[in-house]
Amino acid sequence: MVKKAVIIAAGMGSRLNGNAGNLPKPLVQVAGVGLLKRTILSAKRAGITEFVVVIGYRGAEIRDAVSRDSQVDVHIDWVENTDWEKGNGLSVLKAQPYVDEPFLLMMSDHLFESEVLFKLRYQPVGPGEAVLCVDYDLDRIHDMEDATKVFIDGDQILHIGKELESFNAVDTGIFVCSASLFDGIETALALGDESLSGGIRVLAARGAMRSVGIDGLFWLDVDTPEALRHAERSLIGQLGKPTDGFVSRHFNRKISTRISGLLARTPVTPNQISIFTMLLTILSAWLISLGDYVTLAVAGVLFQFASIIDGCDGEIAKLKFMGSPVGEWIDTISDNTSYIVFFVGVSYGMYTVTGEGYVLALGLTAVALIILGISLMAVYLQNVGSGSLASFNQAFSAEVPEEKRGWFHRASCSVKFAFRRDFFALVFCVLALANLLVAIYWIVVIGTALVSTAVFGYAGPMMRARGIWPSTVSPQVEAGKLVSEKAD
Repeated sequence: MVKKAVIIAAGMGSRLNGNAGNLPKPLVQVAGVGLLKRTILSAKRAGITEFVVVIGYRGAEIRDAVSRDSQVDVHIDWVENTDWEKGNGLSVLKAQPYVDEPFLLMMSDHLFESEVLFKLRYQPVGPGEAVLCVDYDLDRIHDMEDATKVFIDGDQILHIGKELESFNAVDTGIFVCSASLFDGIETALALGDESLSGGIRVLAARGAMRSVGIDGLFWLDVDTPEALRHAERSLIGQLGKPTDGFVSRHFNRKISTRISGLLARTPVTPNQISIFTMLLTILSAWLISLGDYVTLAVAGVLFQFASIIDGCDGEIAKLKFMGSPVGEWIDTISDNTSYIVFFVGVSYGMYTVTGEGYVLALGLTAVALIILGISLMAVYLQNVGSGSLASFNQAFSAEVPEEKRGWFHRASCSVKFAFRRDFFALVFCVLALANLLVAIYWIVVIGTALVSTAVFGYAGPMMRARGIWPSTVSPQVEAGKLVSEKAD
């Protein structure tokens, strides 16, 4: 398994240089993160812990900027190539003294999903060979004229170069290499070719250059201002989640991702967005508690807007590598505080309109039930090492023991979409605009009762299945006492 990566960040990047605030190319930002930093953090996310970064043009500036960045908390050996104006094969050779085992080789201006490196890290590499990650889907190549083309037979690379007329794949600029790569580059240098591709051609001629497909995963070469804009659009376009509900997928994300694209250029953090969303919902709760139509309508719109903004914290965390366990908990606590305060506002608003004491009592009882349900979910999350309610929701569908499932569990799973924020926020907004506070109130009361019943009924079996709670009571363990051992 590969643990070290070499990153080439030595060239001038003349086509991009001067188009991004006069920054050296490796520091040019895409969605709020510099190219080199994004490469390092993407590799770190894939489990790479040691880096060799080869710098040249404005190298000291690049080194200082990255070294001062608290997010880049990995070991980096900085290597200077004073011949950076020559071919990039020379930059690769500069890394030779720092690697003595198979290593990843990447370019600082190539974006990629971390899953690409997960795939490459476990590729077997013989002592005399190297493996290049290639893209066979030629239709999705953004700038084919500039791409390095590859002709492959089976998994063997036969030809590589920008000027190839016959090719069936494109070089992604991501390799896993043995020390043989250095020998190939030195041989190419002796023949007058200073490029990395020249060294690859030498290995290909020896039958020692293999390929592995990227299999549809994201990557992009950022060489021009237009490619930079395309890269940002592509990164933002990937911010949706497979677990997104219908409303989120078809409406909320289309707005939140545009907002996140703007926020990514600012110092705003995901935690600040989570807290802002909570405050926006609290304002909505206060407005709805006043009990008149104008404030009800404004409250409904604000609640829906807060639901849209609620997606931005996770989007910024993903775009800027700012996700953390603490951030998960802040998001979860902010969301649940928002729900509780909003439901209190609905209950008090209904009481303001009707003057009936039972309305307030029933509403606050529903709030108390949801607080108990949330507390149980929090116990589960704490013990499985997650701060996201999405973990509980997924476990509810998958981890309840088969013998405990029945019609109510099946029904709960089938209508889970209705209890997602994206769905009920939109419903509440429409009802508020229609001046139907009474409908919002009864949805809250009945909905919280159903959610609480599901949580109370199945949290126990889920936690026993995980070993969080004991399956039987013994003299050594009091009934209901949590086992301190964390679940696997």
